[in-house]
Amino acid sequence: MLRTLDITLFKDAEIITMDKDNSIYDCMAVYNDTILDIGEYNNVIKNVNKTIKDIEEKENKKITFKEKILKGCCIVPGFIDGHLHPIIAIYFKTQIELSNIKSYSQLKDVLINEDKVREKDEWILGFDLMEDRFINEEERYFPNRTKLDEFGLNRPIAIFRSDGHICGVNSIALDLMGINQSNVKEMILTFGEIQIDRKGIPTGIFIEDAKNIILERIPVPSIERIKEAIQLFSDELASYGITSFGCFVQEGEKGFTGKIGRVEIQLLKYLIKENLIKQDFTIFLDTEKPKKLNRLNNTIIKLIGNNEKINVGGIKGFADGTFAAFTAYMYEPFSDSLEKKTGFLVKEKEDLFQLFKESFNLKYHLACHAIGDRANRIIVDVYKDIIKNDGNNPSLKNNNQPIRFRIEHASLINDETIKDAADLGIIIVSQPLFIDSDHTLLEKRLGPERIKNCYPFRSIIDSGIILAGASDAPAEPPDILKAIQICITRDGFVPEQAITVKEALKMFTYNAAYSLGQEKKKGSLEKGKLADFVILNRDITSISIDEITNTKILGTYHRGNKIYSKKNINE
Repeated sequence: MLRTLDITLFKDAEIITMDKDNSIYDCMAVYNDTILDIGEYNNVIKNVNKTIKDIEEKENKKITFKEKILKGCCIVPGFIDGHLHPIIAIYFKTQIELSNIKSYSQLKDVLINEDKVREKDEWILGFDLMEDRFINEEERYFPNRTKLDEFGLNRPIAIFRSDGHICGVNSIALDLMGINQSNVKEMILTFGEIQIDRKGIPTGIFIEDAKNIILERIPVPSIERIKEAIQLFSDELASYGITSFGCFVQEGEKGFTGKIGRVEIQLLKYLIKENLIKQDFTIFLDTEKPKKLNRLNNTIIKLIGNNEKINVGGIKGFADGTFAAFTAYMYEPFSDSLEKKTGFLVKEKEDLFQLFKESFNLKYHLACHAIGDRANRIIVDVYKDIIKNDGNNPSLKNNNQPIRFRIEHASLINDETIKDAADLGIIIVSQPLFIDSDHTLLEKRLGPERIKNCYPFRSIIDSGIILAGASDAPAEPPDILKAIQICITRDGFVPEQAITVKEALKMFTYNAAYSLGQEKKKGSLEKGKLADFVILNRDITSISIDEITNTKILGTYHRGNKIYSKKNINE
């Protein structure tokens, strides 16, 4: 009996390959999950016909051949988000999303409507609030206990900022947690703060690790609700053209999500076992014990076998906090800090070295969160100490690829640190949409001189560093086309650091694949690589910059299978 296989020819499109020669073609043939050939139509069709004949005659397999005519369309490699947090993003989808709120009256209306449909005494959680984007400048402050109490709701409320590092609660929530004037000072936190007013009364603002006190009180949603949220999450990624992503998760209580981190690995195992995510993903684990990377890898193999769609890539560490919370580690105080705050290190330099050195010896990629200029300097120095001793050891590879040294964010990084990072081959994985969300805040927090080195994409690329793109979802939406546009416009923020459309596109294709150690099989459209690609309704490299976000994603293909479609395309 003949076994049916598929060859599909996509033709008459502008195909931007992102290969080393920046080739542009008009035809691409896909054989099951792989690019069979790509080039000019006459050459590709000859190869297709020969392949069909060889397979049918020599291998006794029946080939199904289809053509898709895509006049006026553009094909680009599948978008790769180098860094997002799927479990947190999925959890957020079971709660209220607040990124479009532009005033306190809007926030009040949303919470009142949610109050009407919630069970008695159930917490209301709101995520992704961007108070710096409120229309009224006088309202651009994060909601504290007093503000949330004004809404008059008789249930606990917790509101998280878009970056996830700040949370505000109402008085009912404080009472349920047993936090008050008499005991708040006893709650000593090394890397966090429960803010109090001049009388010592908790304001309801929780910063960094303090927010974990809130998270541990919140029950996990039902498995049915979680499954629905997982499917919504994967569908959303596909609608943005994403075919692969860097999957950042936490193990245990010590980390960004606190005690909620206890369930992250369990939920990750569930979505892997049930095959609920359409995209490929590479896991980076936030853990204090690098050997748990091996344990997680063995668990995944038991669940799905040696499946190259999902792999354990490396470890995630933290150097500092954020600009919004005044916790990014800085050389000089924040410009608008009355207390002259300079942030802090989440983990001492020697501890970071030991964590990454052990992970390196286990042959895993290294990734570290660094926002402030001093934090970025420290991470470059830590990586340098590892690289100069063992970095050229050819036996230390991850999936036959050299181990990658990544800095996540690199938000404020001076010229000297950039040069040293370039010399060491360090990769920077940054989030262009942070510029869109925070540029107003950054101007007052950093001052006119320091912002010149804030998200300095032009300087990074010109230095020779591989700059990969990411969303850090749910901190920002995984809207790749919008991120590409912001790389060029920067909302007018430090315009001399703008880059070209092609450079921005490369951030979210080849460079992101490189950051995951997967550039040999994805990130560009080349013969023999995986058939991960996006069909756009027009060529984003030849239109007005302001029109990039209005470009339509007509189809997203992952390993040759359509996982998203805007409309039927010649079918």
